[in-house]
Amino acid sequence: MLLRLADAREYLDEPELLTEVIAAINSFLVHEGLRLESRGSGPRLLVCDPALAHPSEYGATELKAAMTDIVHDPAMVLLLQRRLDEARTCYAHGAHVAAIVMLGSLMEGVLLQTVVERDRTLLGNTAPRNVRFETLIDLCHKAGWIDGDAQKFSHVLRHYRNFVHPDQESREAHRPDRDTLGICWQVVNAALNDLAASANGPGGK
Repeated sequence: MLLRLADAREYLDEPELLTEVIAAINSFLVHEGLRLESRGSGPRLLVCDPALAHPSEYGATELKAAMTDIVHDPAMVLLLQRRLDEARTCYAHGAHVAAIVMLGSLMEGVLLQTVVERDRTLLGNTAPRNVRFETLIDLCHKAGWIDGDAQKFSHVLRHYRNFVHPDQESREAHRPDRDTLGICWQVVNAALNDLAASANGPGGK
């Protein structure tokens, strides 16, 4: 029954509902040490650590927004949600650097899509694919879409996201661990909450 609920074929008319259903189910399953995932190969029921498998509630900043509250393009909603789900999988299995890299990728994608959908003129003559992550962070803060704390600490997340390059990580004395990942996750939650809250405010849709 659970696998059927997480099967994309059940949502052909409303594909955006799939991620919402899986998130709702996982909020209960996590207490049993299980989580659902929907991949191209089909839905799977995985074993996870209940203490690690629900990072959206890690620390004080809870994720209150859905991807559909921030992004309007259905295809991008699904793509970005998959990034978030993959970060959760990495978190659950102790792959801290991989989870941080995925969170940074998610954040960059969400910020870029937000700028493109809300006010593409902020990019000037620069093609979207050429806009730097750090520029997107500052543009979204200047536009009033993310608060100052989210802006400041998103740059820290950006720094750790660059550990996708082994050479970058090799220059650092510090190795990302579970606590580093927890901090990065709170930054993502705060920024996503800000983006959702500003969607219908000044400068939003």
